[in-house]
Amino acid sequence: MRAWRAGLTGLLALGWAGAAVAEPYLAVREGQKCSACHVNMTGGGMRTSFVSAHAKEILRYPDWFAPLTKPADKFTGELNQYVSIGADLRVDMTAIMQDEPNAQGTVPNNQVFRGRLEQFDVNVDEAVGYLNVNLIPDLLNFYLDQRFAPSLDTREVWAMFLLPYDLYLKGGKMFLPYGLQIQNDDAFTRGGRNGSATTGYSFNVSQPAFEAGWEPGPVAAAVAVSQGASADTDVQFSGTVSAMFTDLPVVRSVLVGSSGSVANSSDTETSYFALFAGSNIERFTYLGEVDFGHYSFPDQNTGQNISSGTFIMYAEANYLFFDWLNTKVAFTYADYDGSLPRQGSNAENYFAIGVEPFLARFVQVRAFYTVGNGVESIPSHNQDLWSAELHVFF
Repeated sequence: MRAWRAGLTGLLALGWAGAAVAEPYLAVREGQKCSACHVNMTGGGMRTSFVSAHAKEILRYPDWFAPLTKPADKFTGELNQYVSIGADLRVDMTAIMQDEPNAQGTVPNNQVFRGRLEQFDVNVDEAVGYLNVNLIPDLLNFYLDQRFAPSLDTREVWAMFLLPYDLYLKGGKMFLPYGLQIQNDDAFTRGGRNGSATTGYSFNVSQPAFEAGWEPGPVAAAVAVSQGASADTDVQFSGTVSAMFTDLPVVRSVLVGSSGSVANSSDTETSYFALFAGSNIERFTYLGEVDFGHYSFPDQNTGQNISSGTFIMYAEANYLFFDWLNTKVAFTYADYDGSLPRQGSNAENYFAIGVEPFLARFVQVRAFYTVGNGVESIPSHNQDLWSAELHVFF
């Protein structure tokens, strides 16, 4: 049994890559705003022609296998001057290690290594296609982000008007502007996992909305008005503002920003406020976010309003070995400040360490080990994950 575990551990650690990852570190490391690399001005989804033209400088992949890293011909995604396409395919395998619950249904929440295999999965974690049509170049474009796996749904479909003075207007179904748009939706500052406290913003959540933005110089600002979680008379407001400063003394770049959101229903109010920042020094790139949530809802017994709060944070540090091997350490934490019916005030956290190199213009692999500890009565909050991912994209 020990030999089998050691073999599985070695395979996962050496083979591929893990889900505990984030992409804004690339923007901070290279000193670029989200809109430089993504068609969506607030980040995520299809990449721009800037990425295709400067892939080597942005992704930092090695020159090991010339036919793969220096092909004589390659697909850029641009079918013509008006139409371009793109895609992301992520195939992962994950081994979940979890202690056996005791008679009370609890597990220890102070573990680093767990030796019992609870679950092993190989999944197509993401298969997404993108379409961008420049109906009127530099003025009006149509965008579609369609997911084919693990479920079939339209994540984004919108039209965007590019206006004078660095303004834009966008309408349709979209990811809402809030916080650091990191790829790891399991982070508590994003969607979380297994019922943890989260902000609720992730690449699995999009809403019909109108968005207005302004991007003068190093500044990027966006505000969205959306339908909210339910079809009622209430609306949700989300917004973010950030600035990317480059060519500074000592550091190469500094990102600072803030976000906020408010969502009301007939008897509940939910609001979030976030601060985030990042910087790059030589081969080090680090970034983080803190979120403060507030909830107001009626007590089921008295009918009186109850207020509660949440503190959530995420931090990561990256180091670029050999100018191509990105190593990452990430930590995320969440705690209810008060007493919500479904969990109480216990805290949850996880720590992840791994590597995520780009091997070519279209290929990335990741390998991560994640330690999670949280509410003892919820075994899924107390797990170790050996995770692996192959990412092919254009």
